[in-house]
Amino acid sequence: MLIMSLLTMTATQLHAQDDFFYIFLCIGQSNMVGQGKITEAEKVEDPGFLSLSAVDGPDRKIGEWRTAVPPLCRSNTGMSLVDFFGRTLRTNYPDKVRIGVVYVAVDGCAIDLFDKDAYKSYTDTIKADWLKNEIAAYGGNPYGRLIEMARKAQKEGVIRGILLHQGETDAYNDRWLNKVKKIYGDIIADLHLDPKKVPLIAGETVGEDQHGVCAHANPTINRLPEVLPNSYVVSSKGCEVSPDHVHFTTEGYRTLGTRYGIKMLQAMGFEISDGYKEASATVVPKALEMDVDASVDNKGVVHATTTLPMTRIELVSFSGKTLKTIPMNGETTADVDTGEYADESRVVVVFYGRGDTSASVEVTR
Repeated sequence: MLIMSLLTMTATQLHAQDDFFYIFLCIGQSNMVGQGKITEAEKVEDPGFLSLSAVDGPDRKIGEWRTAVPPLCRSNTGMSLVDFFGRTLRTNYPDKVRIGVVYVAVDGCAIDLFDKDAYKSYTDTIKADWLKNEIAAYGGNPYGRLIEMARKAQKEGVIRGILLHQGETDAYNDRWLNKVKKIYGDIIADLHLDPKKVPLIAGETVGEDQHGVCAHANPTINRLPEVLPNSYVVSSKGCEVSPDHVHFTTEGYRTLGTRYGIKMLQAMGFEISDGYKEASATVVPKALEMDVDASVDNKGVVHATTTLPMTRIELVSFSGKTLKTIPMNGETTADVDTGEYADESRVVVVFYGRGDTSASVEVTR
């Protein structure tokens, strides 16, 4: 057990059927959705770890609890940090404590999507069909669906915290900080929660140590506790990442989700052993062996030069979707036309060398 001593442990809420059924709300964009590969070994069922479905799917029904077997967010998503967050809590709470998650996340979205007063004006500007479809799965109003499901969950358990992983799109200024503060306040008010008893845990994007395309969002994310009391930030340092340098791998989510779990335990009053803190960050980043120099012209063509021969090039959206794969035969220069993806304001171009060494560059139009 990683818990050395229990400082405080309270779970009281009016009308809760089970004071030891702890509910956590999970919101964000693609890294919260989950992009990790799911293996059979990860599909281990724990009857004490449950997920309240916020969408319909072949393996789930909106408003119904299911065992929290991946994929958690939606039927067609991947392994996520929430999988390992829940497992961390289950491992370290007494058996009588069950964990439930209410999960609403949308690939590539801006923070405005979770602002109940601004989501409509934001969604009216969206052109990409895949993004429209994801939002439609939540009835066109992800925040509204979150509150609807959270109220249902409150009839059976106690909301104990909120998880946020969002910011690759827009966490670059004080506006993002103030938006998160407002959204947190709205959730607290709409669900009649006590902010002193409901911490918010946020996570960094892929960091500079991993050549993260969105690493410049992290200074803003790390300022969140300055503007929002009872909020905490989890480091992404050393979390293994995919070749696009935007998303984490399953192993990366394992490390990141474990850190979310540790941080939530600390926020709830548990003291964590130093040895466990060190053990939670054992993933070593892979060295980046290929350097890329690129420029974009006014027609949306990326002109790129690499230091190693290329085997292929991929265009990847900020939602993690591969838009195009271009086979290469050892060239070290390439012109990549991104014009047909004009509705994608930001695209990651990933260059692969032999042995799947890789580098990436963000294209902003």
